[in-house]
Amino acid sequence: MRWLFVLFCLLWTTTAQAQKETVNIETLIKQFNSVVFIHEHGKTGREPKPLVKWQGPIVFAVSNSGSKENLRHLAGVLTKIHKLTKLDIRQVKKGGQVNLHINFLPQVELEKRLKPGINCQGTLKGSAKTHAITFGRALIPSDRPDKTLHCIVEETVQLFGLTNDSTIMENSIFNENSKRTSLSVSDQILLKALYDPRLRPGMKMKEAQPVLRTVMEDIFKKIARNQEKRRQKDQ
Repeated sequence: MRWLFVLFCLLWTTTAQAQKETVNIETLIKQFNSVVFIHEHGKTGREPKPLVKWQGPIVFAVSNSGSKENLRHLAGVLTKIHKLTKLDIRQVKKGGQVNLHINFLPQVELEKRLKPGINCQGTLKGSAKTHAITFGRALIPSDRPDKTLHCIVEETVQLFGLTNDSTIMENSIFNENSKRTSLSVSDQILLKALYDPRLRPGMKMKEAQPVLRTVMEDIFKKIARNQEKRRQKDQ
């Protein structure tokens, strides 16, 4: 199944909004390798890295959101991530310990913390032994209508192990020129694939390729089956 034309109510969305996108397994594998096995903020810039992802419960806190719209958008992103990854994601209770912090700050404050030209940023910590992510933090502008919603999606999703930007796919939240405020179909497939249990934390790019191809093929087959079911139902 080399090409798949996707026009359907997305399998993992929280709404019934349909998206239209043509995706290709070969391109998706290249995109996966680019965003999963490369870290854009290594000591010398972009560096190779093994596959990393969360293993245990994720307890998040949000600071200084700035608006209800920002909170609603973040809630939608986290709900989508939960549906795709099946991770246990919960908001911190009073006195609880946080391992995912989404921190909104006014642009003037971000400019003091980030390098020139950087609008938002995420950082991760993890175990060198297990390659599991143990802590993540995103810095997002609270007052940039042209950037805030995009940053919420990009930085939050990257905190789940898709750590690099890529120009391979134009219609992707990971494209450096993207202004998307939602995950594309291809982005959702990448996240779904990353959290397939057959792709284990610590895998290096070469080791993961046979497994990655099988995972991608299985996802495509599932999409195709769902499309066929909808087609038959609509007849």
